[in-house]
Amino acid sequence: MPIAFQNATTATVNGAATGTINVPAGTVNGDMLVLGVCVAESVGVDPTVTGFTQKATADGGGTEDNTVVLFWRRASSEPASYTVTLDASFGDYAAIAMLRYTGVISSGDPFRTSGSVFRSTRGTPQTSVALTGVQASDLALHMAGVVMGTWNTQSFDLAGPGGSWVERGEVYMTTNSTAKPAVIFVEQLGTGSAPTLTATGTASASNIIWCFAAGALMEEPAAVAAPPLVHSTAVRRASTW
Repeated sequence: MPIAFQNATTATVNGAATGTINVPAGTVNGDMLVLGVCVAESVGVDPTVTGFTQKATADGGGTEDNTVVLFWRRASSEPASYTVTLDASFGDYAAIAMLRYTGVISSGDPFRTSGSVFRSTRGTPQTSVALTGVQASDLALHMAGVVMGTWNTQSFDLAGPGGSWVERGEVYMTTNSTAKPAVIFVEQLGTGSAPTLTATGTASASNIIWCFAAGALMEEPAAVAAPPLVHSTAVRRASTW
């Protein structure tokens, strides 16, 4: 059963210690939920979400206060929403996206491989991390988290590379005079190559900071049909005695 994107939800957090993200509509048990969080001004403490497994993290640290975390969860009796807890000391601003997929392997860690990278050079374009060992049926999923290094009224918009890369779950905080965190996912089947993303707008040239977290989701293997039941000639003959 090929992996297929179904839908997504997004949210932003503006000056609060926690944020709420709705579960995508139509989610049923066994669906794969992928959660991406980009936090501005988060130093030393990663965001957490009860019930989700943290998979990949990129942190600008003390140089650039931008943290992105990639989480996953296999849906099971889902609530209407989840609470994302940010860094209690900083972490007042965040962009959050939750993606729903079907066809992902039904047990164990759904990611064959994962990786993350912080790009210390500001501006655009920037390239995500390459993934090793990706197979043809795997879905490569790359999350970019972006914040503004200087908080002002500048703005920007993110875009994937196009071609075979498909954009998912983009969200951008438009509030002026904040870090304006943003999240965007791009996906492509069966590739370990790293996509290059771009930004447009007044902040794009020198004021935005990029972190990437990525992984390759594995497909649920097709069910193997049981071989047909064959009676031997001896058994058939014995049944007529």
